[in-house]
Amino acid sequence: MVRKIRVMLVMLILVLTLAALTVQAGERTVSINGDGNAVWFVSGEASLVMNGFDLASFGVANPAFIDRVSIGVDTPVSDSPTEVVIYEDANGGSPVDARLVGRTSVVIAQSGVFTAVFPTPVQVTQRAVWVGFYLPVNFRFVADTSGSSVLTYWAWTPGGTFDLNNLASAAVFGPSDGSAPVNIQLNGKARISFEVSSSAAGAALTPLPGTVVVPTNVPAGPFGGDLSVMVAFPTCQTLLYDSADERITWRDRINLHCNPGNPIHVPPAPQGYNNRGLTYDVFIFDDTSNLLAGRLQYPITYCLRPDPADLNTAVIGVAWGAPRTWRVQPTQRFGDLICADLRRAGTVGYLVPNGQATATPSF
Repeated sequence: MVRKIRVMLVMLILVLTLAALTVQAGERTVSINGDGNAVWFVSGEASLVMNGFDLASFGVANPAFIDRVSIGVDTPVSDSPTEVVIYEDANGGSPVDARLVGRTSVVIAQSGVFTAVFPTPVQVTQRAVWVGFYLPVNFRFVADTSGSSVLTYWAWTPGGTFDLNNLASAAVFGPSDGSAPVNIQLNGKARISFEVSSSAAGAALTPLPGTVVVPTNVPAGPFGGDLSVMVAFPTCQTLLYDSADERITWRDRINLHCNPGNPIHVPPAPQGYNNRGLTYDVFIFDDTSNLLAGRLQYPITYCLRPDPADLNTAVIGVAWGAPRTWRVQPTQRFGDLICADLRRAGTVGYLVPNGQATATPSF
């Protein structure tokens, strides 16, 4: 019997992007995800979901140090702890004999993209690395909907638990490509990624806003976000962008421009949401003055200040396409600001759920 069921599929499926995002000298965020989103849930018993990564293919040399691991969350289970694990695999292939090198326990209480921070950066010495979350029952996580699923493995023991130190102790263990014994066809990969550095000191640095996406609308500032790099557009004073993303991550190879949005041209709100406040039309040009109209290689963080009455529920949206359509984004609150990482230029504004929100974030 299939114990894990896909419950939601976003219709938009774009080209697979294998992203290795340079976030700071000596640091990068490693992801094997493409576009499109589906939501899966854990039923029956706690289950390990993990992604495999070939560090060499991302230009990461060993030894390397991992300090932050992220997962896309649709519905958390806040009354049960989640174990975050890192394995290294000396011989490649199935990770059944991979060695556990890092483990930490967290409580995931918010939807969005949750980032777990290891107390001490975890050293890995093999090129094959597996990073995952041992998730409680009823937890719903986000996967992409593109490419092969052989790099997302599941593990569980019916009616019980298994030893995370020994993956072979799981009664059910295998890839999510539809094959036995897991019998789950993910049609993509779990949205699990990590940050890596060439040194423990580099891994311990606080990342710039925009390098880590954090849970939606948690209390102000729990992840120590540095807002000093946020600057206003000259023509859109109430929309801020991360100048370090432009200067460091993009190495001054882009130029951002903004015009106040025309209310006549604002797209209708997605089902379950209402439009609020001003909108802004953001344009991005490369260093040869070409307009960047597709999915950006690296995200850019934007912040805006919603009406105080909307602060606790407001989420940032970005609209693009023909006709332009809103996509709700994982949103972080810092004081009276809300912030989000965007991989598209377009119409930027904020939305408020009206009690029937069903939109799935598009990253």
